[in-house]
Amino acid sequence: MKAGFAKACINPPLGTALEGLGQIGGCQSIHDDLHVNALYLTHADKAALILGFDLLFFERQEVDRFKGTIGRHWDLNPDQILLNTSHNHAGPRLTRWNYSGQAAPAYLDQIAAAILRAVEAAIADARAVTVWGGKTRTQIPVSRRKPDRTGKVQWAPYCNGIICDVLPFCLFQDHTNQVVSLLYSVSCHPSMIRGLDISAEYPGAATRQINARFHTEGAFFLQGAGGDAKPRQIAVGEERWRFGTWEEMEAVGVEIAATITMTAQEQLVPITPDLRAVYKETQWPMQDIPSRAAFEVIKNDPDERKERRLWAADMLQRLERTGSLSSYAQVGLHALQIGKNLRLIGFEGELVGELGNLILKAYDCGITFPLGYSNGAVIYLPSSRMIAEGGYEVTSYWEYHHPAPLAPQCDSVVETALNDLKNSGIIQNA
Repeated sequence: MKAGFAKACINPPLGTALEGLGQIGGCQSIHDDLHVNALYLTHADKAALILGFDLLFFERQEVDRFKGTIGRHWDLNPDQILLNTSHNHAGPRLTRWNYSGQAAPAYLDQIAAAILRAVEAAIADARAVTVWGGKTRTQIPVSRRKPDRTGKVQWAPYCNGIICDVLPFCLFQDHTNQVVSLLYSVSCHPSMIRGLDISAEYPGAATRQINARFHTEGAFFLQGAGGDAKPRQIAVGEERWRFGTWEEMEAVGVEIAATITMTAQEQLVPITPDLRAVYKETQWPMQDIPSRAAFEVIKNDPDERKERRLWAADMLQRLERTGSLSSYAQVGLHALQIGKNLRLIGFEGELVGELGNLILKAYDCGITFPLGYSNGAVIYLPSSRMIAEGGYEVTSYWEYHHPAPLAPQCDSVVETALNDLKNSGIIQNA
């Protein structure tokens, strides 16, 4: 196998609108740089490209644009290109999420140009490597779904809640034992810092620490199934969440890097290269779609939030154009096998820990990266159990421009998709 790594800075201009934690006003400073990271892999007659971004997430049209541009330059098909965003909440606005505005076109152009620079440099850097893998557990994520006495959940830390606590990693070494790149994943929201400072958040801190410990510039964070988890460092008991400090953010990075370093010293295993990729669409059924009259009520209710009224108006406009609204959410599933017993399996949504654990159960041999935020995020992806409990992961569907919540078939959608994936023989569980 050959591997090449490169990165490019994607800091936005000062004054760019922020997105993720309700910050008012444009960014005022750069605390630490944002990057697009590119890892180019070839083996036998196959190639793959993994792109990671210190950003929140993209919409489909931007992902299609980026992949199309890459494909025209280097003859790569969309299924050979996997994008993953860290879901960074201390970064610039990228989407029309939550009806709160939209990205600056010039900044999206800046990202597209940076991608091309990083990919070109990664391809030029490609060299023969050996592949090594490891996995461990992390204590960083804490569930943010605390059950109450009514059977519902509150937005609060819950230490006994279900999370995905796996910390998989793999590294690529050249003939001098230089680490070309090190992929790693934690399933937890980067939502420690709230302000007007640009930062790559705790994944950036962890990447800096890993680079220093492994004497490389190629550490590379991939966001896992962290849709319903936040770092334990900002939990106030099981009472509430608070925002963290820069020092606490760095401490999370130190903890992640130390965990990976210790595991790499004790449990690193060789991986036989076997490069394969597959992309497929999955359909997630919704609950009953509200009537036109129900949308009219929300649109005209002065007590409703402005964003909710804009959503209702959007749904009415769609009904006017097409006569109906979709009864399912279409979510991409992208899987990339790097070697025997080493694979990345990513969904195009805000994947919760419980569904990440279903991926680990289905692919329990070797090392599996369960990923959300892969090629974008079209909706929160809760587990079936969560639907009756409610909570933000269930009720936020409208922020993603969908007409109704997901139906309680989420687990079966994931299990069926994974079974089809295994039965295809492309992404193997062995």
